[in-house]
Order: sequence, then structure tokens, then C-alpha cells
Amino acid sequence: MIELVHKILLGIHIPFGFLSLVLFWIPVGVKKGSPLHKKVGWYYYIAMWIVLVTSFMMSICNIFLAKYMTALYLGFLAIITAYPLWYSYEILQQKKEWSDQYFKIRKIFVTTLFSTGVGMLLLGGIKYHFLGMGTMMGFFGLLAIPAGRDIFMTKEKAMNSESKLKMHIQGTIISGIAAYTAFFAFGGSRILINVLHMDHQWMIVPWIAPTIVGLFYTRYMKNKYKAN
Repeated sequence: MIELVHKILLGIHIPFGFLSLVLFWIPVGVKKGSPLHKKVGWYYYIAMWIVLVTSFMMSICNIFLAKYMTALYLGFLAIITAYPLWYSYEILQQKKEWSDQYFKIRKIFVTTLFSTGVGMLLLGGIKYHFLGMGTMMGFFGLLAIPAGRDIFMTKEKAMNSESKLKMHIQGTIISGIAAYTAFFAFGGSRILINVLHMDHQWMIVPWIAPTIVGLFYTRYMKNKYKAN
């Protein structure tokens, strides 16, 4: 029964995952605030949430199937992607004074993300010595560590230091980075290894590449809209 549920979830997850990877480039590339940006951006947002919900549910299925490491990766990637995706939309709904509910949910996200990131980093180092599977665990864990700086930030400080437009841009791009990283870590790795015959030792390159490209593009977009 669990295998059947997992298969159904995977059947939903894969096409919506591919769709979100394609749609991502349209809202980040076209004029901000244009009808196309808003329309396709909304489609991307919905597609990504379907991907994340199915990913989290598959993580639970893998626990019942005793595939604990797969469950760990899927669950962690769902968390690390959900946070920027959530705030990329929710930040635009906030008035000049952010709502307490928004800030509380934000606190829950960053605390969960930081603590799970530390857990991934420690597990990758202590159990696997950052070799093989431990390399990916350490890398993903490091991606979540920066969330720790927001745990004790007050709402007033956050409102004074963060632009809604820049947060929207940042959240959208980071969610895309996470989506592409997850793709290369799971389904895409089979293509790179079996079809393109990439050596396993070079697999760290496609894992890191989306982060590097995304960080440079985020900086570029923030500078472009720095007056907003």
C-alpha cells in the first residue's frame, strides 16, 4: 500500500517538478510587475508547492519503507525550498507594518531550517566524515546555516533592513536554486551518470553550480532594484 502511494505521489511530483524548473526562468527574466511576470510567477508558485507537498509526503512514505536516508534528504530539501518560496509571496502581502502572524511563521521556518541544517552538517561529518553521502549532507547543511542569523532578529530590525521587493526577488531565486539543486541531487544525477557518463566524484559540481549562479544573479537583481 505504501509503495502504491509513493508511486502515485512520484507520478505527480515529477511532471510538476519539471514544469517548475521551466517556469522559474520566466518571472525572473521578464520585466518585474508585468502581466506576464505576475501570471507565470503565480503558476510557478503553485507548481512548486505541489512539488514540495508531494516531496514531504514521499519523505513520510520512505520512513515507512525503512529508506531513512532518502526520507531525510527529501524532508530537508522540502524545508529548505519551502521557506524562500513562502516568503517570496507572503512578503508582498505585508503592509508597512508586518503582521505578527507573518513574523511568527518566519521565526518557525528559520529556526527549523537552522536546526535541521546543523543536524545534517553534524551527521555528514560524524557518521560519514564528509565522504560520499556525507559530502552532500555537509553541503546541504551549510546552505541552511545562514538562516540562524534571523532567529533572534526583531520584527522592527527586519522591517528596517529588508526591502519587500528585494526579499521577493531573493526568495524566488533561492527557491529556484533549491529546486535545481534537488533535481541534480536526485533524478538529474541519474541522467548525468547514466546518460552523460559523469564520474561520481564530479557530481559535487552540478550540486554547487545552481547555488553559485543563483547567488550572483540575486546580487545582480538586488543592485538593479536597489532604489526600490
